[in-house]
Amino acid sequence: MDVAKAKSAFSKVALPMGVLVAILCAAQTLKYFNLLPIFVPGPWDVVMQIWTSPTLVSSNVLPTLYKASAGYLIAAIVAVCAGSLAVLVRMLYGPIYNFGVCINSVPIIATAPLIALTMGNGPQVQIAIAALASQFPMLVGTMQGLRSADARQLELMHVLSASKLQTLRYLLAPGALPFMLAGFKIAAPSAVLGAITAEWVGADRGIGALMLYALFSYDTPKVWLSVLLTCALAASGYGLMALVQHYVLWWDRDVELES
Repeated sequence: MDVAKAKSAFSKVALPMGVLVAILCAAQTLKYFNLLPIFVPGPWDVVMQIWTSPTLVSSNVLPTLYKASAGYLIAAIVAVCAGSLAVLVRMLYGPIYNFGVCINSVPIIATAPLIALTMGNGPQVQIAIAALASQFPMLVGTMQGLRSADARQLELMHVLSASKLQTLRYLLAPGALPFMLAGFKIAAPSAVLGAITAEWVGADRGIGALMLYALFSYDTPKVWLSVLLTCALAASGYGLMALVQHYVLWWDRDVELES
């Protein structure tokens, strides 16, 4: 069983990595023979940006990571509290859900300048935008998950004279974990993209600021470096939450292994 799991894990990692290496080698070969457009640098040119400026990545990734993480955490707390309140108080379910839809419907690129006018150009703007960008999947996951309990289970809690808070704690919350973690997983890249978009409005450090400065100075390798850093950070957030989901929902993992 352990050997089979190890082979399965290796195949899941080795195949994507092999494809990625093949693409990078092909791109570098095409660039060597001048077969790529001038605005597409070779992978080695992007690597040299990191080699010649070792602090370029850390000085821009860490501020974006901090702002995205802070916004994500704030959105998670608000979404869980709002979703729980919506389920406990039926009359608030529709207004809370519709309010989340309205916030999610406004483009982040339009929200960022408005919030900057109110809160200034400090890190708090990027944190707020990251929270707004990531709140909806978490809110929907929480609300749908808390409403997924079976009617017979709810009836049993009623027979046992459980209060609403007891029902939420012992029945609704454990059953809602798969929905909530799925929403949290989807929201992680959105927090990163929200923070980077907000950095375009005004930030001295961050991946968004690096992207903007490189774009205005026509530094193509740095533009592509900032794009790759964005993809890596967003994918890392998604992968981290997927790992949390894998270990927290241990019963689903056991069912998959048995099947």
